[in-house]
Amino acid sequence: MKVAILHYWFLLNGGGEKVVSSLLRLYPDADIFCLFAGKDSLPPDVSRSRLHCSFLNRIPLAHKVNRALLPLYPAAVGSFDFSPYDVVISSDSPPIKAIVTPIDTVHISYCHTPGRFIWDGGPAFHASLPRAARPLFACIADYARTSDFGAAQRVDHFIANSQHIQQRIWKYYRRQSVVIHPPVDTHHGYIADRTDDYYLYLGRLTESKRIDLIIRACNALGRRLVIAGTGRNKNQLQTIAGKTVEFLGRVSDSQRRALYANCRAFLFAADEDFGIAPVEAQSFGRPVIAYGHGGSLETVRVNSDDAHSDTGVFFPEQQVNSVIDAILHFESIEHTFTPADIQHHARRFDTSVFLQRMQDFVHDSTLRHSSLQGSIQSFPSLRPEYTAPQHFALPQAQNE
Repeated sequence: MKVAILHYWFLLNGGGEKVVSSLLRLYPDADIFCLFAGKDSLPPDVSRSRLHCSFLNRIPLAHKVNRALLPLYPAAVGSFDFSPYDVVISSDSPPIKAIVTPIDTVHISYCHTPGRFIWDGGPAFHASLPRAARPLFACIADYARTSDFGAAQRVDHFIANSQHIQQRIWKYYRRQSVVIHPPVDTHHGYIADRTDDYYLYLGRLTESKRIDLIIRACNALGRRLVIAGTGRNKNQLQTIAGKTVEFLGRVSDSQRRALYANCRAFLFAADEDFGIAPVEAQSFGRPVIAYGHGGSLETVRVNSDDAHSDTGVFFPEQQVNSVIDAILHFESIEHTFTPADIQHHARRFDTSVFLQRMQDFVHDSTLRHSSLQGSIQSFPSLRPEYTAPQHFALPQAQNE
């Protein structure tokens, strides 16, 4: 089976890149396609000999102005030739799913999320723009939504990275999907003999992570907060940090593991589609204090039948006072958390689970596709025709 893996770009090292690296463990001979690839951002397991970048990658300074090239993305994606492949697995973003594959090729979209800036996040993004740019964005967004919906209809099979994204795929694309959570290397996790008196945030320092909330909460409570990671919002965050907040910048793998293992709890204020960092923290037996929305509802166990099997606490609003209340509540029940149970919960998201489920799904999808194509060719009356949906109720989520 000849496999192609399609990713939007290799300019950062995040969850999407981890998905690609894991897929390469299943299909080491796969060819890789992308819009852009930076020399310093390419994962070590991505072979340059098998990497195919779009013509956009040859534009001077393209990596720095990649968002300005958005109108050219459809042409760049359309320039790829997938005729030699049996299966194309796309690590999805809105322009990526627009590929056209031959009739015998199966296109499986691993959907991280339908584009927020054109769907449910559109109003907030529109309000953040200068007034002069808002009418233009409104026109572009309407066209982008129409194009994105149309592209979603060409995908053969959707995989959602969480139940939250499964609901969004149905809401905006009217397509069913199967949930396969992203890979998390929980096998590195260990339970430390003792923990230190600090709270931890580890990850990118960007506006969407809402790190400002946890900084202001720890400032108000006088709690020690350690922040590891880099990002465009670092300088702004440092200006609001009090004496008890420490910025470590980029850390090594061994430092990262020690920070997880020895923290009092992991703080997470983002509204994430899944959220890998909270799972990593739990793999070291550490509780999570998280915003109770999105992917955190699936990765952090709260208010279970047995309080001793909980893995963290939620705060209901992205407000400083809400974070403060959650930290104080955590400290009042801190003794009830069991590190071994927290670690056991995290292991259900391990990379090995992702690999097995992806392998099974790809295998079953190709068999069904081949069987369907054979039936259509032999019996023309079986050719499927589009039928307008009779109602728009959310279908029951398929089992993971």
